[in-house]
Amino acid sequence: MSDNYSLAVGCIVRKEDEVLLVRHTYGGAAGQLLIPGGLCTVDELPEEAAQREVLEETHVVAKMDAMLGIRCGRNGWYALLLMDYVEGEPMSDGNENSEALFMKVNEALEREDVTHMTKVALRAMLSKDKVLLYSDEEYKKVKENKFTLFI
Repeated sequence: MSDNYSLAVGCIVRKEDEVLLVRHTYGGAAGQLLIPGGLCTVDELPEEAAQREVLEETHVVAKMDAMLGIRCGRNGWYALLLMDYVEGEPMSDGNENSEALFMKVNEALEREDVTHMTKVALRAMLSKDKVLLYSDEEYKKVKENKFTLFI
């Protein structure tokens, strides 16, 4: 068994009818907008990682509200966390992202430069119907069925 796994968080930070997004600078999402997040460090709880990642990436302070879902892969997990804005003005970290901003949720769902996974996360936030297992068929096609998403 490999020890190359990841424990990560994705953070939906809401401020009234807006959410916090960053424009990614590397990898498959380079140039696209997505929710902030990242890997947990050793002995760090998901909510601690979420607060740290949001602050590091955007200079915004946010507090944990709820877990919306978890995406489980063969080598790790990605927890989707809902957070409330506390204070701060969004600002790029100058490294992982080139831009940090608040955007209206409906606009984010319509834009082509917002990642598909971010749209899945935003739809989960807006959903009034909670289901035990949610499997996004379009995302599964892209990722070759390597995960299950629980919401």
